[in-house]
Amino acid sequence: MSILQAVKQYADQIGGTFTDYDHTKAIVVVPLNNGRFQTVLVVLEKSKTSGKERAVFTSKVAEYNPSIDTYDLLVHNGHFDYSKFIIEDGQLKVVASSLVDTTAPDDVKYMIQEVAQLADHYELKFTGKDIH
Repeated sequence: MSILQAVKQYADQIGGTFTDYDHTKAIVVVPLNNGRFQTVLVVLEKSKTSGKERAVFTSKVAEYNPSIDTYDLLVHNGHFDYSKFIIEDGQLKVVASSLVDTTAPDDVKYMIQEVAQLADHYELKFTGKDIH
């Protein structure tokens, strides 16, 4: 089973929405508690480190601003199973990645769920809204 097939299967299982853009990119909208949703972008790309194909799961949190305690975010990175915070294009995001050839379908589920839940938690913390 391909990574994107596993993503689609998981989206169907949780009542989410799966949109496949091409063979390297898809979006899944993950339903969460309290009627909230979080969008997770899935991209298949070549790793700049190993050269192998990897799957990257990304969700936006909020526009970065200096009031966000980056030290605290780095401390929290050490507590996550798959995810980490990044700042990209002025946005604070939660991202997880894994090599395609070693990723089991269950790992895909766990990564999507963790990215979505963490991004939603910190989005609510920093903005007080359900934006992404």
